[in-house]
Amino acid sequence: MQDIVNFRDFGGMPSRFGGRVRHDRLYRSGAPHRASPAELDRLLGFSFALIGDLRYRGERDQEPSPWPADHAVNVLVHDGGPDLEAPHMAPLRAGTLNEAISDRLYEQLYRELPFDPHYQPLLRRLLTRLPDADGRVLVHCTAGKDRTGMVVALIQHALGVPRDAIIADFMRSSREPGLMAMAPALVETVRTHHGWALPLPLAEHLLDVRPSYLTAFLDEIEDRAGSLDAYLDATGLDAAGRERLRDRLLEQ
Repeated sequence: MQDIVNFRDFGGMPSRFGGRVRHDRLYRSGAPHRASPAELDRLLGFSFALIGDLRYRGERDQEPSPWPADHAVNVLVHDGGPDLEAPHMAPLRAGTLNEAISDRLYEQLYRELPFDPHYQPLLRRLLTRLPDADGRVLVHCTAGKDRTGMVVALIQHALGVPRDAIIADFMRSSREPGLMAMAPALVETVRTHHGWALPLPLAEHLLDVRPSYLTAFLDEIEDRAGSLDAYLDATGLDAAGRERLRDRLLEQ
């Protein structure tokens, strides 16, 4: 996929339960509305049994997904209000953003999202349905790196992928060409709508990821829930569900 940023199969990872995660079952991406007609045909050919759209409602309203009715019934979405947005947006509008503030705000997002009352219902619905999804699964947000990266990490943990491998896979999004190609358009959007010159390196920084982001996410869950398994238990993917998921998605 050339037009859908960060689209990839996240199978193939080793599991502490033995074997590896099956390929061609779990996919992640940025928003699919960017697909060309040819890529949309290919995307529809995956016949996703479950799609987790992690975007805020305002993002979905501005850039609707292209799913036809027979796909849309399998799409799970965020129920929060249209005024919700990523934490870096306010300083981006105000022209006060820099790399240090960006990193602080992203780490804050990664700590808060798993316990966010607006996201918890979506995470519960997605994770509860995951073990019994009869077919391929797609998880996406707008850029396919932050919210998507967090949910992918939870799924990988449930499948027994070790923490260091989860972080290494998360870092495959770093400097991803499709994401970096979005930087000039971001600079122009900020200039047009907010009236200041966002430096291109800062735009690229916003579109990048850091290991500290996902580490903050995992550490916060362990600190507040006791363990990742305890968090998954409370969020709907309990031990029995995780076992069904592994039975379906692990191969020797």
